Amino acid sequence: MKRTALFLALAAAVLATALPAQDSASKIAAAVHACPSTATLDDLIKAIDDAVSGPANKDRTCFRALFIPEARLAPLGKTADGGEAPHLLTVDGWIDAVAKRGTAVFYERQVKVKTETYGHLAHLWSTYETRATPDGNAEVRGINSIQAFFDGKSWKVTSILWQAETPAEKVPEKYLP
Repeated sequence: MKRTALFLALAAAVLATALPAQDSASKIAAAVHACPSTATLDDLIKAIDDAVSGPANKDRTCFRALFIPEARLAPLGKTADGGEAPHLLTVDGWIDAVAKRGTAVFYERQVKVKTETYGHLAHLWSTYETRATPDGNAEVRGINSIQAFFDGKSWKVTSILWQAETPAEKVPEKYLP
């Protein structure tokens, strides 16, 4: 009898900790299901803009859903010796870096995209602009180099490398709308 009671108590304890985890997993699955479609490359660009834009500390479930787990994001920046180098980030590393801006809001929009595809592989050369409001004036421009693949249902990003425009390196006219 004591063994049965002990077994039931242990089973109840295990179930009590497992149920919230299942509930959390269900919520994540539902949130991912509610994310924008990436069935086409145009959808992918719109989904990237939507996932990047908004408050810095917003829920990034849809952002994560755009990428394979091993994906890298890499802004180019100045090095100590004056050169340029990418700063490699994981998806979670990018989310953590952006979240440090708290409630600061920003909006990104791809304004011109050149797409090259072969089979299930795509490269998107994309000119972006950032704004303080969705309809505001462009504050920053630059180029994204996005690598993606089609898994048979949707496009997934494997990497994004980008460089912001500077006074010394303007975005060339051919990449502007």
